[in-house]
Amino acid sequence: MMKYELIKKELSDKIQHHELKENQVIPSENMLCEQYQVSRITVRKAIDELVYEGMLYRIKGKGCFVRERTTNELSHIYSYTEAIIHQGKTPTKEQILLTREAAGEELARKMKIDKEDEVYYVKCLYMADGKPYCLNTSILPAKLFPKLECFNLGNSSLYEILKNFYQLSMTRVQQKIIATEGTSEVNQYMGLEEKKPLLKIDAVSYCLYNNNEIIFELYESYLLTDILSYSVEKYN
Repeated sequence: MMKYELIKKELSDKIQHHELKENQVIPSENMLCEQYQVSRITVRKAIDELVYEGMLYRIKGKGCFVRERTTNELSHIYSYTEAIIHQGKTPTKEQILLTREAAGEELARKMKIDKEDEVYYVKCLYMADGKPYCLNTSILPAKLFPKLECFNLGNSSLYEILKNFYQLSMTRVQQKIIATEGTSEVNQYMGLEEKKPLLKIDAVSYCLYNNNEIIFELYESYLLTDILSYSVEKYN
């Protein structure tokens, strides 16, 4: 067994046996070099492979951490197209907007980019069996996804494009879900003639970029509650 494979196996075993817990920082590269009497290159190769395999994630300037392990369907990351299919319905989609403009101060602060950096605004209406299901607006850094405007997002899944064309490695999504009523614009797109409860999701999506975890998307979604439901099973 190569030395980096030994380091990788022992770190993996500690994670599996909860000696290293979720979101806990692992020993620094310097500490591992000293412990195993190997070079930094050897240690980094072991860590890089664990990052690639999804067991670890990096935060720039803070170190490498153990990734959380999810066990329920709610925690799985689905595109809205996939979610419609999981409901046993036929998905279709309409691209309403795809523009590119400077981020500005507030958005730059949220996405941890410069205010002069450009972002894409992508608004799509998702249908299930021909009926409006979800109105989603995504904001993505243009520098990560150059020429995104060349794609017709009405015919293709955004996440499939990001994954297959841009080699996106999505890691996690933080969602805030509330019950609300739609604005007049939202109700018009959703075909609602009277007020109806909707689920509103505000989310931040993360990916791996140069072995660091960064924000690649902010999105806001409005969904019909009679089409989408979440079921979570928990164990004591």
